[in-house]
Amino acid sequence: MMYVFIVNPIAGNGRAKRIIERLEKTTLFKSILSTVHITKSERHAEQLATELESSNESITSLIVIGGDGTLHEVINGLSDNTIPISFIPGGSGNDFARGIGIKGSPKKILSRVISGKHNLRYWTGTYRADGQSARHFVNNMGFGFDALVAEQASRGSIKHILNRLHMGTLNYIGALIKVLLWFKPFSIELELDGKNKTIDDCWMVTIANHPYFGGGMKIIPDARNNAETFDILVLHSISKWKVLSLFMTIFTGKHVGFREVSLMEASHLKVHGKETLPFHVDGQPGSCTETAIMKTKEPVTILGANFKNNERK
Repeated sequence: MMYVFIVNPIAGNGRAKRIIERLEKTTLFKSILSTVHITKSERHAEQLATELESSNESITSLIVIGGDGTLHEVINGLSDNTIPISFIPGGSGNDFARGIGIKGSPKKILSRVISGKHNLRYWTGTYRADGQSARHFVNNMGFGFDALVAEQASRGSIKHILNRLHMGTLNYIGALIKVLLWFKPFSIELELDGKNKTIDDCWMVTIANHPYFGGGMKIIPDARNNAETFDILVLHSISKWKVLSLFMTIFTGKHVGFREVSLMEASHLKVHGKETLPFHVDGQPGSCTETAIMKTKEPVTILGANFKNNERK
């Protein structure tokens, strides 16, 4: 049984690197057959996953130690979902771990992985932006305001300092206020399971696989990962100052009570903007005019979750 670790040493301001260094000293780690691969650049984790999948090694699990972005790369580096994935959170946001119930110390998580008794089926999303090659998203995909805030937060001058102090939320709030000053709503066309819907004065559209984004924000509180549908949130027709108060309630999930928030479900959808739309995928920025989104048919097996599954019943 071979456990293969993919570690992003800069995730969480070096937190992931410290995790693997401590694990390697434990009796538990020394008792398993393993190899450790350290990423050296952006998308290196994706390349490593592709190479490992095509190798002749019999891999029990790919164990990702890093942030949600590292996991995003690994998932996109695999051609199918036959290799089980494990995740030891070492980033600054760690929404995936929060969303599916991966808790405890790295050693405890690794122990659950090795036991093989804590397995979860997880359906990612697949998207194709402006006709480009299909890719996957693990947590969520968002268009509009939240995408611009995520981009601003990622390049904030004090991001690393605040993350080191476990105050990354302040960086996000600062980015939100900056974008709020100049943001202009847009018109968007949604095709939800074949039904068209035009939304004027739209602020953002978020498609989610679980409740969390932005480092603990409960964007869609009742979202549950499942094989059939995405949970979708649309924010529209709202004043700038009310947006600020809405985001102040997003950690508790009370924002869904605002009349400007609409919740929907769909198994597949298309997002079309009259102008170029900013988007983020698992926190990574991009832009497009049209995107087709659908559920990945085959789930990936996640090892080490605290509970059996979180699928919608």
